[in-house]
Amino acid sequence: MNLKERRQELGLTLEEIGNVVGVGKSTVRKWETGFIENMGRDKIVALSNALKISPLDILYSTEEISESVVSEIAKTSAKLVLQRQHTVLNFAKKQLSDQKMIPTLPKSHILSGRSTAAGAPIDGDYEDAQQEIIVRNEVPRGADEVVTIAGDSMEPLLKQGSQAFVHYQPTPDTDGQIVIVSIKGDGVTCKRIYREDGKIRLTSINEKYEDMVFPAEDIRIIGKVIISQKK
Repeated sequence: MNLKERRQELGLTLEEIGNVVGVGKSTVRKWETGFIENMGRDKIVALSNALKISPLDILYSTEEISESVVSEIAKTSAKLVLQRQHTVLNFAKKQLSDQKMIPTLPKSHILSGRSTAAGAPIDGDYEDAQQEIIVRNEVPRGADEVVTIAGDSMEPLLKQGSQAFVHYQPTPDTDGQIVIVSIKGDGVTCKRIYREDGKIRLTSINEKYEDMVFPAEDIRIIGKVIISQKK
């Protein structure tokens, strides 16, 4: 969804949108150019209401990178030796691949925190808008993100309020592995996963929670939880 084009379709100015959402027009202009990483849940909802679109249209907006950024990347890369240019190109391709596979998840050495339910699924898209940068001194090898467990269904292994490291991968290594999954129409949750004849069974460790079974096409695996091995 092109936010600028949508605003213009409605005949609204930057200032009018800003007044409705409660921000300055410069902030609205920034959102229209794709800088939505720091938008809070309330702003996403307010902007979607102002533009008469779904909040998902904002979270999954596909604005093109501004020409100035592309130009700066090209100029900088041109000053590098050939081997380093290939390194930049390969890095950009990897970033594009990650973006296509998991469009809402950031990836960096400073891990981004989110909440994920261990119980009933939560709206993962909205949770993604409430990210908090967490600097970790001891990050397990392969960790791409740290999540905060929001429920008690994975206790005693993963306690409510605790943090778990996640490695992005679209398929589990084995049945029974603890993963973070996105459930179509429901949100994001943390469970053990089992594949059964075209269906996915999600189970809890806490016995008070029943298993959940979904068609395989309704489940997107975000990644596996990295479980520390006791020595």
